[in-house]
Amino acid sequence: MEQNSTSYHSQGLSRGLAALRALGAEQHPMPLAALARAIDLPKPTLLRLLAVMEREGFVMRVGQPPAYALGPSLYELTESLAPVEIAEIAAPVMKALADDLGFTSNLGILQGRAVLHLAVEEPARALRIAAGGFLDHTYCTGLGKMLLSVLDAREVDDHVPTRAPYESFTDHTITTREQLDAELERIRVRGVSIDDQERNRGVRCMAILVPAEGETAISLSVSGPAGELSADDEELVHRALTEAAAAVAALPRLGAAMQNVRRRLAIA
Repeated sequence: MEQNSTSYHSQGLSRGLAALRALGAEQHPMPLAALARAIDLPKPTLLRLLAVMEREGFVMRVGQPPAYALGPSLYELTESLAPVEIAEIAAPVMKALADDLGFTSNLGILQGRAVLHLAVEEPARALRIAAGGFLDHTYCTGLGKMLLSVLDAREVDDHVPTRAPYESFTDHTITTREQLDAELERIRVRGVSIDDQERNRGVRCMAILVPAEGETAISLSVSGPAGELSADDEELVHRALTEAAAAVAALPRLGAAMQNVRRRLAIA
């Protein structure tokens, strides 16, 4: 009896590993029927295995009708062997957003008194907007203001210049803490941050928060010419940003990638 039980559990483990290998070989999530064919297993048996692996985080269900992909627990095991780069895993989502809107897409977090651009993707067009380097100011950028808006007042102090007036780049730049506090309150109400030619003349930016669980807030933005990213375009751009931010939040390796970022930057 003990031998049969051992054989049964070994067979289940072998089948589960076969399912993981099949999912790993695919570039996209696999429907149940396709996965069952790939490993030559009845769908009811496969469903039972997938339920256990999903509960442990080794697979995840995505979409409707549901398909299966490798889960975060698997990537957490492998992350120490091959550190996950957030720019790499977010690139497909951000590139699609940039090409769809024709604007530069940016992903950023707070780093001290600056906003750090973790990833930048340019649109497939001749006219492009420079990202301004990997570090930029918090108080006059879409990404920076979005990230400041989720902090309380005392935390904001740690991420803005120590003295006012702040450095001014255009006639639209916020230069005092009073102006910034009023702007952050508007962002909290609207759920979107807008840099209306505050950092660069002729350039507008819209940013929202990525709805991902974690210790570090992440913001996603697009930047483009003010004449093309006008007030009339904001509703469409906001919808596109919301969909892309949800896709970034759903990336199975996002948690491992952010652990890598925090470790590299010594962020607590």
